[in-house]
Amino acid sequence: MISVEDAAKLIDTHWPNWGEVPVTIEQLSSLTTTEPIFADRPYPPVHRVMMDGIAIAWSTYERGQREFAIVGVVAAGEPRIELGGPNSCLEVMTGCPLPKGADLVIPYEEIQIDSGIARIVGEQQRNAFDNIHLQGSDCPLRAEVLPSHRVLNGPRWGIAASMGYASLNCARNPRIKLISTGKELIDPHQRPQPHQLRKSNIYALKASLRCHGYDGVDLDHLMDDRPRMIDHYQENRQKYDVLIYSGGVSKGKFDYLPDLWQGAGVTRYIQGVSQRPGKPLWFGIDHQYNTVVLGLPGNPVSSLVCLHRYVLKTPVIYAQLQEEVIFRKDLTYFVPVKLTYGEDAVIRAQPLTIKNSGEFIALAESDGFLELPKESCHFPAGTCYRFFPWRSP
Repeated sequence: MISVEDAAKLIDTHWPNWGEVPVTIEQLSSLTTTEPIFADRPYPPVHRVMMDGIAIAWSTYERGQREFAIVGVVAAGEPRIELGGPNSCLEVMTGCPLPKGADLVIPYEEIQIDSGIARIVGEQQRNAFDNIHLQGSDCPLRAEVLPSHRVLNGPRWGIAASMGYASLNCARNPRIKLISTGKELIDPHQRPQPHQLRKSNIYALKASLRCHGYDGVDLDHLMDDRPRMIDHYQENRQKYDVLIYSGGVSKGKFDYLPDLWQGAGVTRYIQGVSQRPGKPLWFGIDHQYNTVVLGLPGNPVSSLVCLHRYVLKTPVIYAQLQEEVIFRKDLTYFVPVKLTYGEDAVIRAQPLTIKNSGEFIALAESDGFLELPKESCHFPAGTCYRFFPWRSP
């Protein structure tokens, strides 16, 4: 078996690039950009008023004048106009262009208006360009405001819209099929016999994929029938970019899949990782069709951990273990945890008791899992380890 670190590197190295697709501003997808965003003009494009109030010439204010005749009102969205003279002022609204000849904005809270005269009340230090958003202060013309290969979120779509991008080229998400295996599985709406289980893994996996931005995910089920499995694989490798199997990849007499895949021409890169849960993980590429084949263990905790550790990308987060953990196997240990957050900005992880990798009900209160390295068997409370969330932050 290989290490967790080597398994992650192999998957990252061999994971295919499925090209790019244009995504329009109306779609607002959370895909990853393949092109940078550049400013099509300085931002802001003009000196912009930041407070409702009056605009005046600072030099006049500096000479001691405190009363100004109001000669007009400027709203956001109106063209820039002239101030009109050093002894006059314009009422200006937040977001409007700063009038020509003005370089100081006094908020309404600091003036009194009577009979068309604005009088400044309260002496304080005031400087030229107070309450003014200076032209080009956010970014100059043609500046790169968002590099490529960034996941699009609310702020980034807002930046794209403000810079005139009606669409963006993004990395195409793969077409994914999730396949459960085993004759013991029945549909969730059916009443199981004692020897049967309702399908759950593929729904948990599909929900996890969707939470991380993968929308095009289909489901299927296969009985432990070798000829049918072969036909199913040969048909689906032509239609999907990623085939994710749940179960059928271990050492049992009915775990046909690893031999079947290799017999169909899949190049195997991983078969077994020194970890718990998820030791039987299988990964390969069908290079003829550029199709990823991922074999997840059938136990629900194992399948979820493997998907989140190796396929679903999240920012690197560390959390502080709140209770001592002893694990004496020479394996990387993934332990489910519940998080709490304090005012000290520490992310605290409380390990949850789980008897085995089939006890998925124990995950109900969990937020994700910690990765405890195989180099140690003693993990004291207060030490920090990498955290993988079930849901993308």
